[in-house]
Parts: sequence; C-alpha cells; structure tokens
Amino acid sequence: MKSLIFSTCLLFAASTMSFAQAPVSPTKVAPVELIVAGMEDKVETLGKLLADPEKYDDNEELIVRAGGVLACFSQALIEHEEGAETKIAAPTLRDAGLALQDYAGHAACVEQLQIIQAAMKGEASGEHEDKHPWNELISMYDMMEEMNDRNGGLSRSLLRTRGKVEEQVNAATNAILGLAMMADHSYLEEDSQAEQWDKWAKDGQQAMTNMIGAIKEKDKAKIAEFYKISNHSCDQCHEVFRAE
Repeated sequence: MKSLIFSTCLLFAASTMSFAQAPVSPTKVAPVELIVAGMEDKVETLGKLLADPEKYDDNEELIVRAGGVLACFSQALIEHEEGAETKIAAPTLRDAGLALQDYAGHAACVEQLQIIQAAMKGEASGEHEDKHPWNELISMYDMMEEMNDRNGGLSRSLLRTRGKVEEQVNAATNAILGLAMMADHSYLEEDSQAEQWDKWAKDGQQAMTNMIGAIKEKDKAKIAEFYKISNHSCDQCHEVFRAE
C-alpha cells in the first residue's frame, strides 16, 4: 500500500512538473540575447503606454498584452540554460507582468512598471516561485494579437531583410509565445484533439525558431519557407479552433 501511495505521488509530481515547465526547453527555442532584447523592447513600450494617465483607458488592452508577453519572456528566461547569466530578476518580472493583466488602473500599472524596470537591473522584490504554468502566463486573445503584429513585421522581412536584431526579435517572440500556445488546451472540446493542437503549435513554434537563423543569415529563400510553414499551421488550426 505504501509503495502504491509513493508511486502515485511520484506520478503526480512528475505530471505537475511537466505542466509547470515549457513543452520545449526555451534554450532550444530562442537565443537568450533575443529574449532579453524582446523584454527591453516591451519595457520601453510600457513606459510610453503609461506616460500619460489620461490615455490609460485607450491603452489598457495594449498594457495588458505587454504584461502577458513579458510574463512569457520572463518564464522563458527562468528556464533557459543561459538565463541566470543575464542577472535579470526574472521571477519578480514575471509576476509583475501577470499583475499588469489585472486591469487594476493606471497607478497600479505604473507601480508594476517600476518593479519591472528594477527587475531588469537584477533587483528582486518579494518572494516568487521559479515555476509557473505556461498556460497561465497570457490569454489566448492577447497571444494571437501579439503574434499577428509580429507576423506583420516578418512579412516585411520576407520582402527585404537586413538581418537586424529587431527582425529576429519578431520571430523569437512568436517562437516563445508558441510555448504558451502548446500548453494552453482551453479551446479544446475533447481530449482527443490535444495531439493535433500540439502538432500545429509545435510546427509554428519550430518554424519561428528556424526563422531566427534565416533572418540572421539574410537567407530570403529560407525566410519564405519558414514563413509559409508557420502560416500554414496557423491556417489549419483556425479552421478548427478560433479564439472568440
């Protein structure tokens, strides 16, 4: 009996651990320097969105989305093999990103922004767990909106690429968000749909990861190939599932 209970506990612990970790190691998804560049870009964007209190209502959706993207970047940094080398207080930053999604008003968001800015400098505050479920970092709606915006940038790289970091960050962002998509099965009506969902999400994520290298090498043929694969996986998925 004791052995059965012990085995059950081990099984539960293993399933919980896998749930709380990325479906694919972030180390294999995007270089740490691009994750950091993406975080820096979002923090700068947040500063602009929160600069004028009177414009908070107009910018609220973008602020919430930025919080979700930062939460994903932060969790990726926590799990990345080279994440600790950045000295960023990623758990603190992740939880501040989550708090930005609470629609708490301008003053509360400015407070979270200050925590985020300090965390980028390595200053941690409070107690924060390293592990966090990937399906609870960003809403599917905000994920799709961010991916669409990044895809717009990638379409310009498709026409002409200079291999710049900014272009690579577009692909890296979608690759990291692809991890959250793989983990989020909330749109599935039946458990049997999980395998197909995971395949489409993985295909899109892998295409974006490959796109990073193609952009860096300024390989237009490869950029077009991976762009097509990513869009095809999205189109297939949207025929069956769509966030309302």
